[in-house]
Amino acid sequence: MEEYQHTMSNWAELQRDLLIEIAKRVAFLEDFSVFSRVCRSWRLVAVEENFKGSQQIPWLMLAEEDNGSSSRRLVSATDGNPIGNLLLPEAEGRRCMETLGWLVTASEAGDINLLDPISRVQIPLPHISTFKHYEDNMPVNFFYIQKAVLSSRPCISSKENNYVLMVTYEGCGFLGFWKSGDKAWTTIETHEGAFHDITYHHGQFYAVNSEGNVFVCDVGGRDPTVAQLCGGIPTEILFFKRPYIVESTGEEVLIVVRDGYELEFDEDAVEEEDSEFYSKDENEFKGHYGTKEFRVFKVDLSNREWVELQSLGDNALFVGDNASISVQASKFQGIRPNCIYFTDDCWPGYIWSKRGGGKDMGIYNMEDRSLTPCYKGSSFSRFCPPLWVRPYF
Repeated sequence: MEEYQHTMSNWAELQRDLLIEIAKRVAFLEDFSVFSRVCRSWRLVAVEENFKGSQQIPWLMLAEEDNGSSSRRLVSATDGNPIGNLLLPEAEGRRCMETLGWLVTASEAGDINLLDPISRVQIPLPHISTFKHYEDNMPVNFFYIQKAVLSSRPCISSKENNYVLMVTYEGCGFLGFWKSGDKAWTTIETHEGAFHDITYHHGQFYAVNSEGNVFVCDVGGRDPTVAQLCGGIPTEILFFKRPYIVESTGEEVLIVVRDGYELEFDEDAVEEEDSEFYSKDENEFKGHYGTKEFRVFKVDLSNREWVELQSLGDNALFVGDNASISVQASKFQGIRPNCIYFTDDCWPGYIWSKRGGGKDMGIYNMEDRSLTPCYKGSSFSRFCPPLWVRPYF
């Protein structure tokens, strides 16, 4: 019998022009990251100009490791499997919030920065003490800022940037913003209940408060420190629940209501896994929390009408310590349509927990109202539990 010798191709010796053509056909940044780790020659062509992907699905960035590592593990939202490690010494020991792929990092000392997790470029922001209502005796500076949303991504290569960063601060009580070049934070003087979430829609910021009211903030207009009521949902829907606001499909504004977010003090109802929860003064009361369900409402900001949605259709939402995100599921293999991906952002609950936040994560199916894990491992932190991060090159 004639014998044939099978020779394996040496993928490291592929011509550079061919490698570039392959790289340009990779659609997802997580696949592009894997592409870059094949060998040195592949890594050299895995550069920004060769990546032509469009909208990307968020990655789950896990909490900081206990061993003091400067890296953060990334997990795929499609299957919960590891993508790789991201070297981020700039985020070590800091709380992180995500917006348009950037991280807003806050230290216990009150220093705040914008951090691009891919390039590791940092943009210093005014100190926490420049907020109007800041007091020196704040117990936890990590949680002074609750949510942060950019109007657009900063252009690293340009000195002319017109982006704005809007935040909720002081326990969600106030809205404030920072414009590129400002030396201090500016407060939105309209105070109508605790503001919980922000989105940027059609050139303006919109914020939802604890009563379900939506306010528009035109920071580039004639009254940049005034927020105007423009819509909302009935207050009773939000009783002891957590609202998010998200732009969906580029046109709709949704209010997403999370039930089970609020910390409950009930000694008899504490589950075994929550037995380490304790109250501030370490008395007999124990606390527990956990997502039970979500409800979604579409709000019409022109006539203040609203309607509850029973389905998200082909869309999937991502909420947590990130700017709330909506993606078209059919564009991304493995992303479940009509589902809400959520991470743990109940800081009043885990601030007194021995292990911190990270237990309340999962995927909520709007059709059958079921809850499934988004990550099968464990990842906890007292100040920066896992969060969704959109990958941008």
